[in-house]
Amino acid sequence: MEAPELTSKQEIINIQIGKAGNAMAHEFWRDLCDEHDIHWNSEDTKGQYHPQDDFPDHLHVFFNEGSRGRDNAMRWVPRSILMDLNMADLSAITQDPLGDLYRPENIIGNDEGSGNCYAKAYHTDGPELADQCLEMVRKEIERCNCLQGIQFVHSVSGGTGSGLTGLVMRVLRDYLDGDKVIMQNFSLLPSKGQSDMLVEPYNASLSLADIINYSDQCFVFDNSALTDICQKSLRMDVPKMAKLNNIIALCMSGISSGLRFTGRLNVDLRKLHVNLDLAQQMMSKENITCKVDPQHPGSQQEGVPMARFLASWAAWRGKWQTSDVDQIIHDIWKERSRYDKFFPDWIPNPIGSNICEAPHCDVKDSVVFVTNNTAVANKLKEVRQSWDLMYKAQSYIHVFTNEGLDRDELKSSADNMLDVADEYDHFALHPDKILGFNDSPHEQAEIEQELLRFQNMDGSDKEVMRLGSRRGAY
Repeated sequence: MEAPELTSKQEIINIQIGKAGNAMAHEFWRDLCDEHDIHWNSEDTKGQYHPQDDFPDHLHVFFNEGSRGRDNAMRWVPRSILMDLNMADLSAITQDPLGDLYRPENIIGNDEGSGNCYAKAYHTDGPELADQCLEMVRKEIERCNCLQGIQFVHSVSGGTGSGLTGLVMRVLRDYLDGDKVIMQNFSLLPSKGQSDMLVEPYNASLSLADIINYSDQCFVFDNSALTDICQKSLRMDVPKMAKLNNIIALCMSGISSGLRFTGRLNVDLRKLHVNLDLAQQMMSKENITCKVDPQHPGSQQEGVPMARFLASWAAWRGKWQTSDVDQIIHDIWKERSRYDKFFPDWIPNPIGSNICEAPHCDVKDSVVFVTNNTAVANKLKEVRQSWDLMYKAQSYIHVFTNEGLDRDELKSSADNMLDVADEYDHFALHPDKILGFNDSPHEQAEIEQELLRFQNMDGSDKEVMRLGSRRGAY
């Protein structure tokens, strides 16, 4: 069946890099095919669109029109580029029944291997693949009506996911310079005590530095938090890795639901960049995808600031009334609510939202809550502490310098990461009353200016708050 002709054709290009990145994104495409009723497990109708409901789909957001079969039915192809320095890992993805949907020329890889080293993937073996990726992106852009974003799916721990992703981001940012194209990262961060990869702290610090420099939005996950969700919320004893990847996929599809289906309070990526009993689940610590505490009360004795929600966004799916959603959101951050103290009063209307009437194929009513929370500073400090232990002992630095990475670049990446953490702490420590009677005129002017920076985050050409990043925030 043909996809309905809809006026919105704002496309997104997906780039999945490394073993973990390809596994996460593969679950994302499986979820998208199930949601849009695109067949992937039937040889006779593979890639064909067979809608089972009355919700109009914006298939062009993530899919290209492919060839037609013998019955003249259109085949839909994921707009995705798959990259790895290990062809065996790519083969495992493409040999899956869903893997037949990927465009073969968009599969880019070799058997050089990264050796779990950022520098090897970035400086030695990555440049040729990055050039091939740029050419594929150019071709994908030519097929697009109005490209609105590029999303990267990767891990910051491994060599390929960190180094090759950083290189491709830099190449594409240079190529797209001046274009209003949002670059997103769905990044798997290290989990303390769960990895046997010795150089993980170096890879993570270098990768996070690239994200700070080139990305507009970064959505973070870690396996420890995902495992907690499976065990505490889903009551699973020993969750498999596929289930952890599926949770990431559900978050990704939930975030993009307002782009892919029509509905009230619809959203685009630039609006998402501005505002980043279900209400209790939204705010529950057990449902967070990164191992931090977004409602940490703080401790003056220990010098730990209270966690603060700087900007948030909720993607609702199902039969939600606008008035009900508005009331739920208001009840969360209104004065004297349970969560009031975690929302600074110098940020008006801190939670934005959109409503997508098409429910997820497996869930009736749901919400994905995305927040820019100062507690992520603790995750960055955790990575920095691991980095310090390695660097103090001068462990494995030669692995990176032998591949062309300068020591100063390694140190700079760790310092940049700590700068971002410090700036998050700076905003967490901001006093709640924006214009205190004891503030000097100079202090009042500074606070007013920072408030204007928050209020100007409307997707226009005005300056936006960067929170230590050249382009965006976590």
